[in-house]
Amino acid sequence: DHFGTVSIGDRPITNLRFADDIDGLAKNAYELASLVEKLDKASSNYGMKISAEKTKIMTDGKESSKKEIKVNGQILESVRKFKDLGSIITDEGSKPEILSRMAQTTTKLKPIWNNKNIAISSKIRLLHSLVMSIFLFACESWTLNADTERKIRAMEMGCYRRLLSISHKEHINTNEEVRRRI
Repeated sequence: DHFGTVSIGDRPITNLRFADDIDGLAKNAYELASLVEKLDKASSNYGMKISAEKTKIMTDGKESSKKEIKVNGQILESVRKFKDLGSIITDEGSKPEILSRMAQTTTKLKPIWNNKNIAISSKIRLLHSLVMSIFLFACESWTLNADTERKIRAMEMGCYRRLLSISHKEHINTNEEVRRRI
């Protein structure tokens, strides 16, 4: 039987739902196959069908099972990454999503950072209210390691340096000095 891979309190979580999207959670490919089969059966009881074309499966990278999972006789495509509700989900965890958001955060606001007619105090408020809140949206689901945390801190410092027009050639030794100027 399927008991889910995540528990909240003592309650196992086997799926996450939003509108017509369902993310199934399983310990391995065999449990996932069982979960998909049960979902397909329950759906058909209500006159609904799972679209094999739209349905993807992904393992966490540790399991490279060759188990074929089928819906309506069609093999579901196994992928290494996909976009779900605006977030990139990969078998590597959160790193690709974080790097993608960093790139978007730093490039889209270049015209504002470079605009000499906007006060630094206004740019700082924009950084905190818009940039960081958008960058950190849904971050509670991220899996972080030391390398990713370092990259996030570096992105934040990079934003502060751009706000203050501190060139990489200008020798500012510490992040504390940058924060002091802010």
